[in-house]
Amino acid sequence: MTTEFAQQLFNKYLDGNITPHEEQELLNFFSSQQVPESLKAEQAYFLNIFNEKQAQQLEDTLSHKIDAWQAAERAFTPATGNTRKRRWLWAAGIAASVAVVLTVGFNQLSKPTIDLNADTFNSPELAYATTEQSLALLSKTINKGCDELEKISQITKSINDTK
Repeated sequence: MTTEFAQQLFNKYLDGNITPHEEQELLNFFSSQQVPESLKAEQAYFLNIFNEKQAQQLEDTLSHKIDAWQAAERAFTPATGNTRKRRWLWAAGIAASVAVVLTVGFNQLSKPTIDLNADTFNSPELAYATTEQSLALLSKTINKGCDELEKISQITKSINDTK
């Protein structure tokens, strides 16, 4: 290829009027070792642009392949598996709620009813006698505790006196 023809092809390339066949010829010319010094700047520019173009094409190709792989993966993964799992989880949650409600309700129904008036007395004399017994038992317990405290107090006093 002559220098003038290469210069014409390069100018067509810059104008955007080059055919793919002519672009390939220009690439072959600039890739060879026989590029004259007058076209070294054009060679560097063209190869740089061409390498960027190839990198972009490679990136686009990889992007399309990745998109295709993702689409194939989505198509292969059954969508019903996830919804089935959700349905089972909903059903299990509802069943657990019903079981809790039934258990609490059954326990409430099976409890014996407590008569709040069962510990009251009909006659005031019997109520007074029972109260007197309860207070006597309380007094006895308190007095026993006080006796123990008095013993401890005497021991503490004797320890303090020896010092």
